[in-house]
Amino acid sequence: MIPRNPCLPVLAAILGAGLLAGRGEAAIKVRQPVLLDDRPAVSAPAPSVSTLTGTREEGRSFYVGSVIFSRGNQLVAEIPGGARERERLILFDAGFRRRGTVVVLKPLEDRVYLLQTLGSLSAAPGDRLAPESELEAAVRVLGENRRESYQEFIALFPHSEHRPRMARELFRLAMKRSYPTFPGSAIEGRVRLAETVGRELSMGQVLVVLDRYLIARTDADGFFRIEGLPKLDETVELKLRVKDEKFRVAEETVVALVGGELVETQAELPLHITPTELVGQVVDSNGAPLAGVEVWTAPYSVEALTDETGSFRISRLKRLDAGGAAAEVDEPLFGDDFEVFAHRKGYSVNRSLVAAESFQENRVPAIQLVRQDPRRQPVPELGLELRAYLEIDASFASQEGPAPKLNR
Repeated sequence: MIPRNPCLPVLAAILGAGLLAGRGEAAIKVRQPVLLDDRPAVSAPAPSVSTLTGTREEGRSFYVGSVIFSRGNQLVAEIPGGARERERLILFDAGFRRRGTVVVLKPLEDRVYLLQTLGSLSAAPGDRLAPESELEAAVRVLGENRRESYQEFIALFPHSEHRPRMARELFRLAMKRSYPTFPGSAIEGRVRLAETVGRELSMGQVLVVLDRYLIARTDADGFFRIEGLPKLDETVELKLRVKDEKFRVAEETVVALVGGELVETQAELPLHITPTELVGQVVDSNGAPLAGVEVWTAPYSVEALTDETGSFRISRLKRLDAGGAAAEVDEPLFGDDFEVFAHRKGYSVNRSLVAAESFQENRVPAIQLVRQDPRRQPVPELGLELRAYLEIDASFASQEGPAPKLNR
């Protein structure tokens, strides 16, 4: 605990005379700061790092300073380790309860500072100050969304995991403020297919998106150029993607814009075809789903097996080599009129027809299979009057010659 200082009444009188109102600060002298006692007060348990914000080094106090005097929303505090103007600190009372946030206005003397509370918070002598944690600072800065706040955060936490996010927000502010600007940075590149397909696809008129902004459209050969990017305060890594129903980015493409200079950056976007999918279900004659059913199409697709709900999904087509045999590599399915076949041992083969559209999911009408197990086929009913089946026409019985002998 900080011992009561006999100079405090004098200090209070001087501060009341004009220090906090901003008059005569240069002539004011306050008592020399003392080092904080690392031992917690006996009347209350020591705060654990898990219950407070920030961190503390091994063997050192969590707190960085304490309040000497307060008046209204301003206060004077000792901060032995020093503080920066506009730095924010967390205020705790003598019971280790968090009270709110204060901001450093200016130094008054060596290791003694004038601070101001935020909101309706009031402070009392003996209250302690703790550093604002990295997470708290990140949440605050993102809420303020100001260039100065982002820069202050990066300076205070240069190795923060939140730094890339801050850099992206700085980029977005710069884009809103001065895009396009000339001369400026530029990103030049092309889009290309990362897989083999069975038809020609134009790579022109593909929209290329940088971060959140719709920036460029490719020419007939798939080339694009983004110009007029403003000079940035901080190096930032941004994602490139495409906005086109036919294509999806095959792998994440990131470009780095170096802070403090104008750059020409090269990029390439590998693309996959947006899947054309045939989706359906196979059921038995009672409408119950059938699992383990082999499903294929004509034209010949990659075979699929139904799951426990009888559902299947097909999106790839068999490629044929020069001899007409199926090649090892398949290709994406495109829209066409398909016959979808289904078969499982012990059941009949059945099919369903679907007119599929490219680059979307197409629903196949349910396919019903009928049980074909001969052991479960019904036995034809036989008549009980067997004698009726053995009676002989009288005309036949009167013929000469031997006749059949019947057991009567």
